[in-house]
Amino acid sequence: MTRRKLVAKGRGHDARVVVYVDVYRGKVCVTSFDCPSRAEAILEPAQADSLVDLIAQAAREARQYRP
Repeated sequence: MTRRKLVAKGRGHDARVVVYVDVYRGKVCVTSFDCPSRAEAILEPAQADSLVDLIAQAAREARQYRP
């Protein structure tokens, strides 16, 4: 199993969100912890590709933001 980890700031005061991405038996497992909550999604490889595309699109949009 391959595990990757991303820690990001959450919306609440001093909140943080931990996202783990694992590969297990040909599936991509995404687990998100926003203490004390936990959510898990098991994705087919094509769905994982779509998630990557969505994140890349959001990142491009965020870079264009001008306050």
